[in-house]
Amino acid sequence: MKNPEIRLDVLIKKEGGYYSAHCLQFDIVATDDTMDAVQKTILELCVAHIQFSHENNNMDYLFSPAPAEAWTEYYASLSKKKCSFAQKKLQIHLGKTPAVPFIPAFMVQEILCNDQPAW
Repeated sequence: MKNPEIRLDVLIKKEGGYYSAHCLQFDIVATDDTMDAVQKTILELCVAHIQFSHENNNMDYLFSPAPAEAWTEYYASLSKKKCSFAQKKLQIHLGKTPAVPFIPAFMVQEILCNDQPAW
């Protein structure tokens, strides 16, 4: 039996002179000047959020979904021809003895609403 995976949906878009990345399951947002930097930052924030929740036995509050407007924008982006997407597994290293005996694998699916390729 395959270990369960949890998909995290991330909407990345260029807004003026910067990029924003929004993880919709956690309602975490990162901004940065470049595509590479915002991708790196949002992944680091997601991993830190998961690690903190796990190490503090706070998994009940791990998920805090983004507002409906963000999800609507995400799903609308899926149908745009100039949007691209990519998937990547998160590497999560648990430092302390786990408070929760099992943590599922997390897969990030990125939707990029620009003419640039995803990951």
